[in-house]
Parts: sequence; C-alpha cells; structure tokens
Amino acid sequence: MAKLDEIKEFIGFLKALFITSIVIMSSLIAYLYKENIEGNYVVLFAIIMFVTIFLFKKILKEIRSLKDL
Repeated sequence: MAKLDEIKEFIGFLKALFITSIVIMSSLIAYLYKENIEGNYVVLFAIIMFVTIFLFKKILKEIRSLKDL
C-alpha cells in the first residue's frame, strides 16, 4: 500500500508541475502577442512546450503503472 501512495503523491507532484508549465506557457503567449516580439522568447516558449509534453507523457506512464499494483 505504501508503494501505491508513493506513486499517487508523485503523480500529484507531476500534475502541479504540469499546471505550472501551462500557466507559464499561456502567460508567455499573451506577452508575445501583446508585444509582438520574436526571437529568444520563441525559443523559451518551445522549451517550455517540450517540458510540458514530457510531463504529460510521464504522468500517463505513472498512471498506467498503477494498474500493475
């Protein structure tokens, strides 16, 4: 049972990171749209987007691992 609780807590932590990255991404999109800026901010946006996708895949993998317990 302790392993199950540990995985659930880890999934909760990953979800918090996922939501934070989505908030940062949407704020960056709004800033880029308002200021009409290109360049380094677009690279930052791409990095945050890849982190968000990675977190999403990691969350799904952890949820699937719960099935085995």
